[in-house]
Amino acid sequence: MGNSSSRNSEEFQRRYLIGRLDKLSQVEQKFYGLSHLVNLSVTCHSKESCENSNKDTHTSQITDSFDSSCNGSQLFKPLPLSKPLFSSETFVNWRAHYDVEQLRMKLMRKKEIIYLVQIGSFPSFITDFKLTVGDKTCSLFDLLQIFLRIFYQEMSVIWLNPVDPEKENWNITTRNHKITGKKQYLVSDFYPRLKKWKPNNSYCIMGITWTDLYPTESLNFVLGEASKRHRSGVFSFGRFEPKKYDAENSRDIEEIDVHLLWKLLKVSSHEIGHLFGISHCDFFLCGMNGSSSVEEAMSQPLFFCPVCLRKLQHVCKFDIVQRYRDLRQFFYSLNKTVPCENFQQCVQWLDNCLQFLLGDT
Repeated sequence: MGNSSSRNSEEFQRRYLIGRLDKLSQVEQKFYGLSHLVNLSVTCHSKESCENSNKDTHTSQITDSFDSSCNGSQLFKPLPLSKPLFSSETFVNWRAHYDVEQLRMKLMRKKEIIYLVQIGSFPSFITDFKLTVGDKTCSLFDLLQIFLRIFYQEMSVIWLNPVDPEKENWNITTRNHKITGKKQYLVSDFYPRLKKWKPNNSYCIMGITWTDLYPTESLNFVLGEASKRHRSGVFSFGRFEPKKYDAENSRDIEEIDVHLLWKLLKVSSHEIGHLFGISHCDFFLCGMNGSSSVEEAMSQPLFFCPVCLRKLQHVCKFDIVQRYRDLRQFFYSLNKTVPCENFQQCVQWLDNCLQFLLGDT
């Protein structure tokens, strides 16, 4: 009796974590079934021990997240569960909030466009940059658009005309950082402005700026932030992180390299994920993990775990296999043009994932 009760309880928790899978295709069931890797027992009992445990997991397992095996258990690395399942953002928990939001908007026609907008000025080496990927020669902003169209497949991604917040009198709070001396924007001031700026047919809007950002007066720096309520956000892929700043040795970025390209793809996909209502992931090493530094953020996987991808697919309705094939082609072509360990690892991971999904069950 005890064993049966325990199994029933665990099955209930699994369904709460990932939702019902019986109506999905065989491939989707196979993929989302990887959520069983999550240990549903809470293993951390204090904030400090959880943070240290997660930090150790990130440090020791980050390269393992690109394991060469096609075994599904090697595609995603679970994190120690730090709080009860009911207080985490499971698929069922997320969908309840999402469905309420959709009900509120039921009289409005379906919106399937992610708008991007350049905020402020960019140095000439950014605006003049050209790269040939596959058979296309594109600017840096074209490259971002191509990537996000694949990552958020079945959603359109469109650039709006650039905006100068000073000329538009947006009254964005600014400061000069006490260590770097560089100008920073208060990121939250952009949310209501961008909400009004976006066209009526938009699903969300994401601003991109070269100017550094900060979240509150007491904090140094943030790569980007997004507001679910406003469906708007801003990210920066520019220059300075105060934790690493050294006045004598730090130099401004003067060219686009593979590290800057990786930062652009990594931060944009993460922040737009928030605009789909997805919070930071507690379950796996995942593209939606939170971070406390640029270094930590850049070391995390680009791809979403089964729990987070389940949420994204519910909105976008993409075919999982086709999306992964398109992502594989993108990173294969990008890596041929600008070879990079991160891009190569993406190709390898995508090969393993497709082999797992399309192989014999």
